[in-house]
Amino acid sequence: MSLAHSHASTIPPSSHASDKPPFLTDSAIPPAPPPPPLPSKAISSEDQQNLEEWLMQLDREKKMKLGVENMLEVYLKDKKRTKDLESQLENYNATILSLTKRIDELRLLAGNDSDNTNVIALLRKHNYPMHRGFPATAAKTKPPQQRVGKPRSNSSPSHRQKQQHNISFPDDDAWPLGKRLRHIVEQLSMDEWKSASPKTDGSAFKESKMETLDVLVRILKNTADIDVYHPKKNVIACLRQCIASPNRELRVLGFRALRHLVNEAFDVEVMMQLHMDIFIVRAMTRDSDYYEPEREQALKLIRTFLQVGGAQYLSQSIVRAVTAVAEQTDCRLRNVCLETLSELAVLDIALTVRAGGLRVILQALLDGHLNMTEVLCYALVYILDTPERRKYMRPGVELETLIAPFTEASKGATFEERLKNSVKVVTFLLKTWAGILYMCANNMRAARSIVLALRTPESETKKMVLDMFVDIFRVQLPKDYDSYLNGRQHNVTMFPPEPKQSEVHGIHGMMMMGDDYISSAATMFGLPSDGTNGSGSSGSVGTTGASAAGSNSLASVGMLTRADGYRPLWMTGVTSANNRERLNMLDQHLSVVLIIFIEADILSALIDLVKSDDVYLSRKATLLIGEILQLSTRLLPMLMASQVQSLPKLFALASNFDDELVRHNATAALAHIDRLTRARARYAAVASATQRQQGLGFSMSSNAVAAAAMAAAVAAAGPVGHTALPSRRIGSMLINSSNQEKVHEVKLKMGYAIDDAHFRQLLMDTQVLSTKDYTKWSWDNITELLQGPLLNPKRLDEAMRSRKFIKRLLAFYRPFKHQFSDIHCTRANVIRYVKTGCTLLSTLLSHSDGVRYLEENRLLAEIAEALGELDPLRHLRDPNNVQVADPIFSKERMVNTLTSGYFTLLGVLTKQKDGSRAMEKFSLFSSLYQVSELRNRDDLKIAMITSMDYAMDGHPRVLLSKIMTSGYNPIRLFATKLVGHIMRRGDDHASTDWTIRLLVTQLYDTHLEVAQMAVQLLDEACHQRHHLELLVKCRPSLGHLGEVGHPLLLRFLSTSTGFRYLDDLDYVEKEMDEWFEFRNQQYVIQLELSLARALANSPCKKINPFEERVDSEFDFEQLQPGDGLSPPHFYGELTKTEEGCTLLREKGHFRQFTQFLRDHWDKVYDVQTVQQLKAVLWAIGNIGSTRNGLPFLEEEEIVKDIVFMAEHCEILSLKGTCFYVLGLIGKTHQGIELLGELGWEGVVDSDGLPEGLCVPLSFHDILSIGKWEYTPTLSDPPKLPKSITEDTISTDILRNIGDMSNHILANEASKNLAKLRQLHVDHFKSVPLFYSVCQLLGSYHFRSSVRKYILEAFDIRFSHEAFDALDNLTSD
Repeated sequence: MSLAHSHASTIPPSSHASDKPPFLTDSAIPPAPPPPPLPSKAISSEDQQNLEEWLMQLDREKKMKLGVENMLEVYLKDKKRTKDLESQLENYNATILSLTKRIDELRLLAGNDSDNTNVIALLRKHNYPMHRGFPATAAKTKPPQQRVGKPRSNSSPSHRQKQQHNISFPDDDAWPLGKRLRHIVEQLSMDEWKSASPKTDGSAFKESKMETLDVLVRILKNTADIDVYHPKKNVIACLRQCIASPNRELRVLGFRALRHLVNEAFDVEVMMQLHMDIFIVRAMTRDSDYYEPEREQALKLIRTFLQVGGAQYLSQSIVRAVTAVAEQTDCRLRNVCLETLSELAVLDIALTVRAGGLRVILQALLDGHLNMTEVLCYALVYILDTPERRKYMRPGVELETLIAPFTEASKGATFEERLKNSVKVVTFLLKTWAGILYMCANNMRAARSIVLALRTPESETKKMVLDMFVDIFRVQLPKDYDSYLNGRQHNVTMFPPEPKQSEVHGIHGMMMMGDDYISSAATMFGLPSDGTNGSGSSGSVGTTGASAAGSNSLASVGMLTRADGYRPLWMTGVTSANNRERLNMLDQHLSVVLIIFIEADILSALIDLVKSDDVYLSRKATLLIGEILQLSTRLLPMLMASQVQSLPKLFALASNFDDELVRHNATAALAHIDRLTRARARYAAVASATQRQQGLGFSMSSNAVAAAAMAAAVAAAGPVGHTALPSRRIGSMLINSSNQEKVHEVKLKMGYAIDDAHFRQLLMDTQVLSTKDYTKWSWDNITELLQGPLLNPKRLDEAMRSRKFIKRLLAFYRPFKHQFSDIHCTRANVIRYVKTGCTLLSTLLSHSDGVRYLEENRLLAEIAEALGELDPLRHLRDPNNVQVADPIFSKERMVNTLTSGYFTLLGVLTKQKDGSRAMEKFSLFSSLYQVSELRNRDDLKIAMITSMDYAMDGHPRVLLSKIMTSGYNPIRLFATKLVGHIMRRGDDHASTDWTIRLLVTQLYDTHLEVAQMAVQLLDEACHQRHHLELLVKCRPSLGHLGEVGHPLLLRFLSTSTGFRYLDDLDYVEKEMDEWFEFRNQQYVIQLELSLARALANSPCKKINPFEERVDSEFDFEQLQPGDGLSPPHFYGELTKTEEGCTLLREKGHFRQFTQFLRDHWDKVYDVQTVQQLKAVLWAIGNIGSTRNGLPFLEEEEIVKDIVFMAEHCEILSLKGTCFYVLGLIGKTHQGIELLGELGWEGVVDSDGLPEGLCVPLSFHDILSIGKWEYTPTLSDPPKLPKSITEDTISTDILRNIGDMSNHILANEASKNLAKLRQLHVDHFKSVPLFYSVCQLLGSYHFRSSVRKYILEAFDIRFSHEAFDALDNLTSD
């Protein structure tokens, strides 16, 4: 039964025309006739029984569906579980739809027949809706031409919701879309006040409207533009009747429908013309206990206005309503309102200030509301950036209130909390250029106030400020600094600084054999994560170099992230190659912050803290002094750094014998600084030597790498939780590598010199000959024998032939002996048994007799047989082979036992030709090929490819290639990353050429993440000319990758060979034109995003500040690096070759860049012009960062213009961009000389190479903000109708309402208002007066409770006549 027909008996036919708004009555489209009623039919008892069962089942299915939806919200980030839940949800939806069809058929057949009262009673008992707008029985398949558009993004925030929105509802398809919309408008336009009478069923009327609204929302979600079918303004107007309804549910659905109607800014303008702001304000003011859904929908509607760019049409009253909610500290919607105000401040700062939003933002920052500091600070920084926005803030007032807690004399109950919030705000501001420059305003008053907080008598204040400076200066505290600060130890362990990005390539190539493979072993074996950091399972066999294979086999998928948060470079996907050519924006930013606080006399304040009796403060200040001195040495020019290093005050305290405690603290501080300096110098020397070695075109030998792995394994064997990060062991590993080789030589000589009696005694000491119980064997003695005496062929032959020593050891490792293969996987067992097994095989492979003995033993045959148990077709090939219930290499055994250690042993065999031949003899490679085809055993595949040695061309490379190109996405991605690791470890070009070819094949992988990883690894490889030429010979096609392949194509431009290759493909000029048109602007966005991510992360804490604000499935930000390094730029790569410079000169792009910069830098424009200026600056800077490109800058004399712009530009973010660009120009010696002539000094490292850092010699005028004039912004005055201003009673009411905005007069005014309401009831039902009150609420500040009191005093029935009166007020 249709919705129109259901009301035919209660609503007169003539009432439809009179109840419609004026603009609907003039419509040229005639109203659609209601469909004829279906004939009733008696329902049998069997059908009634079925109906009851269907209704009960429908209730159960709806409850299950609700539970699944709740679980989907909980497990939103768990993609595997989300996929299962979505499948269940689809099944429930299908079942519900099927049941609904059956029930509707019986419901329609029953009709209004009096014989079917039982059916109607059953339906009402189960709360089944009796009135549906469009019957399911009339459902038809919608014609293709009517399925217009797609679901709108703002109505489907996640992938799961999009799927639900696209579910087909048959009751939507009864009529053509235009006809249905007209019918919906007629139904929703009914006047609820007139329709409500004793003869009508109010609940049925409400229910029918709710169902009609549901249908409308479903249509809007699946239709792109309804204007094609029906005027949108008519639909918006009919919804006024819903949002003004006395029924809460109707108002909620009305706001929801309005939100789905908003597609563009024009829709917002239409809604404001129809006075929707009045009803939005009324909804936002309602009580939160009972009307929270309505408030939520109203706020969602406001946010939709902002999303479509409708901020310019928002009325001041709406912003006032949002501000009032944001002021309520106990309101659940406060965070959303604060975020909305922040967005408004960015979109329309004038409107936000007029509505009092800026005041609320500042107060919320002081209150420190949960997780809102960054959002609110971003709004403040945006306001500070340009003069036209900055004028709305009073200089020296607003932001100073945020740092006032640092120097407050009076302490209150909330002082500590306010100070914490101020610390957060200051820390954030110092990570932006606008914040930095504001700190320098008024002779660095703000910065000096913060430093003065270190001199306050409050210890807690000084501790917070010290912690803040540790974060600001990005200090990496030692692991044992807590004990040092608390006085439990007198010094701390000195670690090297984190390696520069340009050094990461060589360092991590060695480190991957150590700590990370060790930690992955524990993950693979199922060990706790806290025990993986120091695992010694790297299998550093020592003498034979088998440690690499032994350690590699212990990798698995779980190795991606270690317990301490460290991720090896090859697992992060971040390219590290030739990063010296890229600008380190973090260092440039930090150098400016360092200069500011050194000038603010932070060192003097810290030295005063060294004298403190508080051990914690004294030692924390000592740590900070040492770090500041180190930073000044690395980031500042020599002249500035030398002035900082003198520390005359600290030396005076150390030589003062009047106060013993002060002298002791000062002496300890100097000693700590000295140790830190010596440690840094030692590590810097090692790193420099490594860089020089890599610069000569060769890398460390395999023995050195093995020794480095051994050092890592030895260090890793320490107590759990006391293992440093791999980057902090680099120095000791490199220094000890030669010592490890000497130890190996000594052991070898001792093994040859041992006599027979001593050798026999060593054999007896192992207990292997005495008992077969391996738990009683002395495994340390076994290892000593294998690494020493048994390296002598004579001793090895004696142990194999006349003794049972080797035989029993090999028998222990045989799988079907169930000794080694059944041992529980623990950290100690991995170190003891797997390491010894690697050493045993390496010793046997070192001699021909040992190889022959190994081939005669059953070990390899049993391993092959155990791998054969995994073959699912084994019993079909040979009926004698039955399926094994618990195979040796089952998933459970791979996790819980040492079974995975067999792949480590096989990896040792692949290191030598004799070992590979032995594996071929027993068909082990064939078994491994079969295992690689298993679909559900990625653990075995990972164990295989990470255990093999790929130095020789053979089966291991083929096996790796097969796994890279088959299997599921995760295993292909893992194999691709492993190839990158192998490429980094290559000793020469010949040993890595095959990896380049494999990576080229991965460029065509169907999974984008795999192809992207291949691009990143090839980009890294291209820094070696040989690899770049090889890649060009392969002629890879990158067009199908789109944006992903651009970094690799840019890398081709840096050499003449690559340039010619791309020029032949007509790529260079086309790409150059695209960069000139729009890619320069895209580069700025990518670069600023990288810097924001890098600044948000501190050395102690890695976070993703964008995680909560980005769709997790399409997270573009996660694809961008967060290292703070400038990405490669097309023009920068182009000017590295003579051919590129010639093309740039012919195109004339550089001259246009310089002309645009000179024409626009001193003028204040819109955001697009500022973005264009930044793009031009970065293009000029990247061109000037190369030797070939710098002459372009000299010819145009543009550097002095950039320097002048850095000193005088009023747009603060542009000022910061100029700092970075000047750093790029300082990447060459010629650029440093050019900057020196303009008063800027560059920074060089200890080898004299430019660091890409430059600072002004006179920074007082540069690091500041020019004074600006504050522009007071008053609220817009209320626009009152003339009929109200002439009425004395109305004027009296408005005066009392206005007095309620004053908290002093509010009580008296509220009493007067209550009296007036009793005396003049009709006035409080007047639409013009209500409109005037809403105008007052939008013009002046009222607290939320006062707004609620005022609006509840009015009793307005918004009938069609009331809406006409409201429309006439504005038209007059």
